[in-house]
Amino acid sequence: MHEMSLCEGMLRIIEKKAQKDGFRRVLTVRVELGDYSGASEESLRFCFPVAAKGGIAEGAEMEFVYTHDRALRIIDLDVV
Repeated sequence: MHEMSLCEGMLRIIEKKAQKDGFRRVLTVRVELGDYSGASEESLRFCFPVAAKGGIAEGAEMEFVYTHDRALRIIDLDVV
């Protein structure tokens, strides 16, 4: 299941952004998910909480915006 490594990568990006922007907690992660990305929404929803455990995104909700391309990227965060 490569979605676990995808989630770990997203969390590394989130952690770097938190250091730069000074937020302490992520409430929502909005992800652009393309039809041809090779990733499964169901698997991302399963893996993200496991990968986020103990970090600033623990408990964060995932929202998806669907596209007809190969996109898989964070497009927005709700943070405190």
